[in-house]
Amino acid sequence: MLSIFTNGVYGILDILLVGWALGLLWLAGCAVRLPGDLSKKAAGFLTEEKYLFGGWGDELRGKIGGWLFLVAVLALQFATFFLNSLVRETAGAWYGPLSQAVELLYLWAILLKMLLFTRYSGRQLAVGFCFFFVFRWVFINNHSFWMILGILFALAAKDAPLRRTLKAGLMVSAACFIAVAGSSIAGWIPTLQTEAFEGTNRVRDSFGYGWYNMTGVVLLAICLMYLCWRQVKNLKWYDFALLCGVLVFCDQGPDSRASTICIALLILLAAILRLWPQVIRPVWVRGLAAAIPAAAFLVSLLGSWLYNDNNPVLRALNALLSGRLILGHEALLQTHIAIAGQGLWDKNFVVDNYYVYLWIYGGPVASLLFWGAITVLLWRLLKRGNLAESICLVVMLGHAMMEGHVIWPCVNIALWLLPCVVYGMPRKDTTAFVLPAQESPSEL
Repeated sequence: MLSIFTNGVYGILDILLVGWALGLLWLAGCAVRLPGDLSKKAAGFLTEEKYLFGGWGDELRGKIGGWLFLVAVLALQFATFFLNSLVRETAGAWYGPLSQAVELLYLWAILLKMLLFTRYSGRQLAVGFCFFFVFRWVFINNHSFWMILGILFALAAKDAPLRRTLKAGLMVSAACFIAVAGSSIAGWIPTLQTEAFEGTNRVRDSFGYGWYNMTGVVLLAICLMYLCWRQVKNLKWYDFALLCGVLVFCDQGPDSRASTICIALLILLAAILRLWPQVIRPVWVRGLAAAIPAAAFLVSLLGSWLYNDNNPVLRALNALLSGRLILGHEALLQTHIAIAGQGLWDKNFVVDNYYVYLWIYGGPVASLLFWGAITVLLWRLLKRGNLAESICLVVMLGHAMMEGHVIWPCVNIALWLLPCVVYGMPRKDTTAFVLPAQESPSEL
C-alpha cells in the first residue's frame, strides 16, 4: 500500500486523480452551503475560486504554492540538464539515489501544489480534471513519461509566479550546461565526438551529453528562457550578440540541425518584432500565426502518410527535416490508430516528428486536445501582444517537426502558460513572463 508514495509518476497520477475527484465533491459541498437559491449556489460553484479542503492558510497557501512550483522546476532542470548527461558514466554510488530523490522531489512538489496550494472554481477544476483524465488514460497505454510530465507542469503552473520561476530556471539551466560542458572539456566526464557529415572536416562534439541533439536542445532551452526573461521590447545589441554566439556554438559544436535552425528562427523573429512590432497588428497576420500548429500538424501527418520519393516537394521537405517524413511514413503504414494511445514496444520505430509521434502513440483525442490547447494559447498571446512568449511557442512548434521536446516542460517553457486554456479560464487571465505591473495588454 505504501508503494504508491514511492513508485514515481504512477503513484502521483493516481493520488492526483483521486484528490481532484474529492476536491470537486468538496467544492460542490461548499456551494450547497452558500446562501440563496439554486442558481446562486450553482454560480458560486462555477465561478468562486477556493483552495481545496478548507480555507486554512489563505494567503500563505498561495505563497507556498509558488515556491513549490519553483522547486519543482529547478529540480527538473537539474535532473534533465545535469544528471541526464554523461556524468552518470563517471558517477559513483551516489548517482542512482540522487537521481531518484530529485525525481520524487519535483513530482511531489507538483502534486502538493496542485492539491493543496492552488485555488480552483468548480468549473476550472472540472475542465482540468477532464483534460488530465484523458492524458492519464493515454499514459496507461503508452507510458510516455515526458508527455504526462509536460501535462502535469502545464496544470500545476496555475497562479505560480512565473517570472521569478523563469529567472531561477534560467540560472540553474545555464549553470548545469556550463558544468557539463566544462567537465567534458577538462576530461572529467566523457563526451561524444564523430565526423559531422561526409565531405567535411568538422567534428561533432556533444560536450558531455549523451547525444548531439540533446546538447542542442539544452542550448535552445536556454535561449528561449533568456528571450522570455529579457522580453522583445527590452532587447539590446548585446542580447542579439549573445544569442548569435549561442547559434554559432550550436552549429559548430554539436551541429544539431533542429536546434540550430530554431535558434536562428528565434533570433530572426525577435529582431523583426523588436524593430517592427506593428507587423503583428493586422488580424489576418495574427490569424496566420495562430494557424501554425494546425499547418505543422497537417504537413507532418499528411506529408508522412503520403510520402513518395518521386514527389520533389515531399523529397525536399524530407531532406530539410533530416529524413523525418520517411520515418513517419514507415511508422504510419505499419500501425493502426488507437483512440487512447498505444505502446508498440515490440516495434522498432523511430518517430522524431512529434506531430506524428503523438498521433500514433497518443491517439487522435490526445493529439487534438494538445494541439488545440496550443493553438488557443498562441492566439491569446498574440492578442495580448506577448511577443517573446509567442516567438518561443512558434519556435517550439517548428522544432516539433524534427524532435519531441515540445512536450518537455524544462525546454518548452510556454507550457507553463497553458493553465488559462486547460482550465477554461477567461481571456483576461492569460499569463506571461512579465511582471503584472509591466504588462500592458495590447489593444490589437
